[in-house]
Amino acid sequence: MVNFHREPLRRGFTLSAGDETVPTARRLVLSTVRDWGLPLPDETLDDLALLSGEVIANALRHATGPYSAVVSWTRARLRVEVADTARPFPASHGGGPYAESGRGLLLVAALAADWGSTPTATGKTVWFEVAPHAPTSHLDRLAS
Repeated sequence: MVNFHREPLRRGFTLSAGDETVPTARRLVLSTVRDWGLPLPDETLDDLALLSGEVIANALRHATGPYSAVVSWTRARLRVEVADTARPFPASHGGGPYAESGRGLLLVAALAADWGSTPTATGKTVWFEVAPHAPTSHLDRLAS
């Protein structure tokens, strides 16, 4: 297990629905991690951007506001949580090869170290974790 000898860190922010929400939120997640100076490889940062975009887009598509996100570093993993007011838990619909949507949770399951959803008093929180890892090819990671 990797331990960078840092204290746990946490930052939350509110998301508002709109055309720029997903890219803006993705940038906030990445800038938070960069501000913390975590020694994460580019591959992990790429995964973080992709996975953040997926869970944020799902919240905006399938729920109503308010939305919030929390980024936390546990000294071993980076965790992103996105809360919304919808009660149903996310489910993969396994869109076909030409579908415009439906594969986001498959990506989350393939690339995250762990992920899940938790009920809250007002809806749910969908979360994922990424762990620092040695660089591997994307095909190797998707095949596992």
